[in-house]
Amino acid sequence: MEGDVDEKIESAVFKLMETTDIPDIRVADVLRLAGVSRSTFYRHFDSVDDVVKRFESGLLDNMRRINNVALKARFGISELDPTSTMVSRMELLQRNRDKIVALNGPNGDPSFVHKATIFMHDYFRARLETLEGDPVTRDLYLSFVIAGHNNLVQYWLEVHPEIEPQKIAAVLNRLYYAPFFLSEESVRQTPKAPEGWE
Repeated sequence: MEGDVDEKIESAVFKLMETTDIPDIRVADVLRLAGVSRSTFYRHFDSVDDVVKRFESGLLDNMRRINNVALKARFGISELDPTSTMVSRMELLQRNRDKIVALNGPNGDPSFVHKATIFMHDYFRARLETLEGDPVTRDLYLSFVIAGHNNLVQYWLEVHPEIEPQKIAAVLNRLYYAPFFLSEESVRQTPKAPEGWE
């Protein structure tokens, strides 16, 4: 029952975010849309911003649990299919599609994109710790990869939500993730530059 009330309030806030900036969402409008009383709202949340921040924290906590499992996965260059953890991440995003689109939309929380970017950067930094090479170059590469990752996911959720999570995971894997998941032997097999290219 408690979870149902939280979900009603959360859904109402995110529905209002489609047309209203978070600071401008009135609790009275949330109450009307959610069908709950003022006392019920304040028993569960401190403010509208609290509703948004708790959703963001919960989403990132779920992603963190998935990532903790994913950090242990390694496979060879011939096994580039997405892992179950990659598919799980995409399924989580698809289940929360409307809320994520609202968060990233014009009335959403601009700090969420930053939090999600830092979250993914930290995950991939941990993934790459065992690889040789310059850590600054890896960080620059990560910034590039994560920007593409975020844009692809946002485009999927906004424009083509009908695409299955498995397909998105496969595309992300082949475009961005493959170097992180490959075994050390596969990663070390990098082609040499042609003679005269230095």
